[in-house]
Amino acid sequence: MRILVITSCTGRKKHKPSNQLKCEDFASPERLRQRTAELKDFKEPAAKMYTGEQHRYLMTGLKRLREIYDQTVADLHIISAGYGLLGESDVIVPYNVTFTGLKKKELLERSGNLQIHEQVETLIEGYDLVFYLLGKEYVQALQLPFNIPDTITQVFLAAPSWKYVFSKFLSDIHVVCAGRDLADQIDGATGYNLKGFVFKKLCDIVYRDGLQVFEQIRRTPQTLVKIILNQ
Repeated sequence: MRILVITSCTGRKKHKPSNQLKCEDFASPERLRQRTAELKDFKEPAAKMYTGEQHRYLMTGLKRLREIYDQTVADLHIISAGYGLLGESDVIVPYNVTFTGLKKKELLERSGNLQIHEQVETLIEGYDLVFYLLGKEYVQALQLPFNIPDTITQVFLAAPSWKYVFSKFLSDIHVVCAGRDLADQIDGATGYNLKGFVFKKLCDIVYRDGLQVFEQIRRTPQTLVKIILNQ
């Protein structure tokens, strides 16, 4: 079984120089090359650049999985409001661009220019189970639904209040409620880190019990919360 995790970029980064990239620096390839050269001393693979709590917990979980099942057990991609869809080893420089707070028209225009829908749709066709650890605006940037085989199980961790974001697509995806109620039941979880924290706990359980845990979630996604709480 091939597993993919799609998460979002975070505002917190390993480096935060005063001249980090801004939205206008992504407007043309030449401008981006010039500005990237100015920031060459701050280059990092995407997996190491982001330091937000959700990302750190997610990476801890993946590292634990890969210790026992090797690097190919699960792949990670990151949706960046600056770069678009990133692989975890893609080298980037610091930037300050986000989808959060954008009006819907602006958000859809920017995500369209970055071809996020097309790139994610193409990417996930190679997987059996896809976990999405995304904030509301980053879900909107996907411009659901995807035209993919129904053999691919897509699992979104999302707050219950986001139902309107998914209401048209519930026949194509599985939404697992991950909001304040769940955070209150898990020691160490907060609203800021919950999705990454849940995935880390899931990885800990897979480390202990085997890859059949992922297979169970693929067959019945709503068991994810029960698995986490009853570990």
